[in-house]
Amino acid sequence: MRDVLVTKATGTTGRYVVERLAERGASVKAASRNPSLVTQGNVVPILFDWENRSTWDAALDGTDAVYLVKPESPEVTQIIFDFVELAKSFGVIKIVLLSEIAAETRTDDADELKVERVVEQSGLTYTILRPNWFMQDLVDERFFGDLIRRDGVIVMTTGGAATAWIDARDIAAVAVEVLLGADYDKQALTLTGPDAFTLAQLTDRIAAVTGTVIQPVEETTQAAEERLRKSGASEGFIEYFSNIGRSIMKGDTASVADQVALITGREPRTLDAFLTEHAPLLQRVAGQ
Repeated sequence: MRDVLVTKATGTTGRYVVERLAERGASVKAASRNPSLVTQGNVVPILFDWENRSTWDAALDGTDAVYLVKPESPEVTQIIFDFVELAKSFGVIKIVLLSEIAAETRTDDADELKVERVVEQSGLTYTILRPNWFMQDLVDERFFGDLIRRDGVIVMTTGGAATAWIDARDIAAVAVEVLLGADYDKQALTLTGPDAFTLAQLTDRIAAVTGTVIQPVEETTQAAEERLRKSGASEGFIEYFSNIGRSIMKGDTASVADQVALITGREPRTLDAFLTEHAPLLQRVAGQ
């Protein structure tokens, strides 16, 4: 195999995909707007910007497989279409697309579904990953991290339904197996953690494992959108967040899948293990 290109190589899943590919001896191009942040010795950092198409050629030249993380853009479908067409012209063989949980249930005009269809219709070998909520979102300031540390709450739209949170490292482990040859061509893989938790059960686990008491706050979709808009979130992010909330309420995130174990040969990490490892990042800020 020639190079494996990892887009958003410093992102939540991309950094672990790069790390695991390098450990396996693969030739890796780590594509990022900030290539200086890529520090693995046997990885080639590549300047790559979805909004700057002049950076695409160098990333794709000599590449066999791509770990594809779509950009946040109102033009995302066209961007991915153009990128995939260019990838084909450079001889790319395989794409592993990071999509969303229950993307197949979205309306036809949903970006998640339209991007999946671009990849499906590309003529390339492809696998689509549909992971549940990332455990890392619990400590990420863009999602729940600041609310937990500053306000002592987790605010979600769930309707009382559960979510089988998954560690991003387990998503990366699956992606690497597929990128390096595991045969899941033309398949969409639902990826989850080993257990599903309601919002109240989630905050109970945080308290039990870390000693931090967090209040669960149920929020309507409209209230969530207004809160995010006031915080300065992009409309694309707000739409993404709302779609996930609707999926939770429909029960789409409550099922536990066995794909991680089947593909990697190892059970996915538990929520308790993640909380134990990241306990310092789940503590209330002094004086708050």
